[in-house]
Amino acid sequence: MAQAEVVTNPKAITVNATKGDSITRTITLRTTEKINTLKIVNSDLLSADNSTVLAARAIKFTSPPTQINPQELISLPIQFDLHNSSSGEFTGEIVLTYEAGEKTVPLIVRLKDPWPLPLTVLVLGIIIGMAVSAYSSQGKLSDEVTVNLENLRTQIAADKVEARSFWSRADIYLNIAKQARDAKQIVEAQAAINNAKEVWHTWLKQRPDWQILFRYYDKLRERLDREDLKEDTSALYIQGIDRDLEQALQNAPVLSTANELQQVLDKISQQINTYIQLKTQLEKLKNLIAGLEDINQRYEWEDKASELTQRLHMLMPAQEAELQNLQSEINTGIEKVKALEIQILDVEKGIDDGSEVGMVIQAPSVSEKEAYQVPFLTKTGKAIASLWQTANGRLKLFYLSSYLISFTVLAGSGFNQLYWTKPTFGANGWGDYFALLALGFGAEATRNVVTQVARKADESSS
Repeated sequence: MAQAEVVTNPKAITVNATKGDSITRTITLRTTEKINTLKIVNSDLLSADNSTVLAARAIKFTSPPTQINPQELISLPIQFDLHNSSSGEFTGEIVLTYEAGEKTVPLIVRLKDPWPLPLTVLVLGIIIGMAVSAYSSQGKLSDEVTVNLENLRTQIAADKVEARSFWSRADIYLNIAKQARDAKQIVEAQAAINNAKEVWHTWLKQRPDWQILFRYYDKLRERLDREDLKEDTSALYIQGIDRDLEQALQNAPVLSTANELQQVLDKISQQINTYIQLKTQLEKLKNLIAGLEDINQRYEWEDKASELTQRLHMLMPAQEAELQNLQSEINTGIEKVKALEIQILDVEKGIDDGSEVGMVIQAPSVSEKEAYQVPFLTKTGKAIASLWQTANGRLKLFYLSSYLISFTVLAGSGFNQLYWTKPTFGANGWGDYFALLALGFGAEATRNVVTQVARKADESSS
C-alpha cells in the first residue's frame, strides 16, 4: 500500500487582523490515499523574540474530519478568536497527524490595535502642535513682553525720585508697551520696551554725572523762583528761560552724554546772569533818575527808563544782539544821568550793588562726582461663497484650508504609513503611539512653516 500524502491549499496561512476581531479562514485538504484517524494539533504562536504568546485556545477548528477518502476535497474552517490577544506578529504551525505520517501548515498571525485610539493620538499630536504654534506666534511673545515690562518697571521704581526725567520717559515707554501688548501689537510693544531700556541704560551709565547736573538744575530753578525774578514772570525773557530750563530737564534722556546737558544748563545760567545784570543796571539808572531835581529831565529820563524796561521784558534769551544793544543803551543812560551831577552821592548810597541778587552759582565740575555706581453641502457652499466675497473671509478660508490640508494630506498620509500599512501596530507599545504623536505635531509644524512662508512672500511682494 502506497504512503498517503496530504496536500493543503493554501500551503501556509497568514492572518492580518485587529485586536478584538473574530476571523474565519478555510483551508482545503486532499489526499492520494484514504486516511483514517486524522487529528489536528495546534500550539501557542510565539512572537519573534518569544516574549509574547498568542494562545492556542484562540485558534479553533470547526468539525474537523477524522477520515478522508482518496481525491476527496475537504474544507477545514479555522476560527481565530482575537479578543484577548496582544498586538504583534506571531508564528507557529498547524500539525495534521494520521496513521501514516503528518503534515504541517505554517501559520502567521499579525495583530494591531484598533484604529480609534491611534487616530485620537494623531489628532492629539496635531492639537499639541497647534497649541505650540499659536503660543509661539502670539502667546510666547506676549508673555515675554509682560515679563520684560514687569522686570523693567520693578527696576526703575527704586530710582524714581533720583532719575527724574529718565524715570518719566522710561515710564511713558512702558505704558505704551502695555497698551500695545493689550492690543496684541507685539512688535510695537517690544520696540517700546527697548526704548525704555535704552533710556534707563543712559541713566545708569552716567548716574553720578546726571545727579550732579540735576542739582545744578535745582539751583537754577531756585534762582528763578527768588523774589527779584519771580516778580518778572510776565516778562518774555523769564518765561523763555523757564521754558528752556524745563525742556532741558525733560530732554536729558535723549542726550548722548551728561556733558550735553551741562552745556545747555551753562547757557541758561549765562542767560539768567545777563538778565540779572540788565535788571540791576536798570535799577541803578532808575535810582539815579529819581535824584534829578529838574522835573522835566526826570520825567524825560523816567520815560526812557520805562521804555528800556519794556524792551527788556519783550526780548527773548536767544536775541543776543538786541540784548547787547540794550545793555549798551542802559550804560550810556547811566553815564548821561551821572553827568548831570545832581545829588550823585546821595543817590549812589541808595543804589543796590546787586550783591543781594548776585550771579547764579556756576556749573559744577564733573570731577566732583560722588563715589557710587549703579442641507449641509448646500449650506456649506453658500457659506464658503459668502466668505470668499470679503478680504477677511478669504483670509479665514486660507487658514481653514491650511488646517484641512495639514490634517488630510500630511496627517492622513502619515497615518496610512504608520497604522494602516503596519499590520502589527501596537506591538511596540507606546513607541508606535509616540510615532503617531510626533507625526501629528510635525504635520502642524509643517503647516505653520508653509503659512509663514506664504505670509513672508506676501509681505515681500507688497
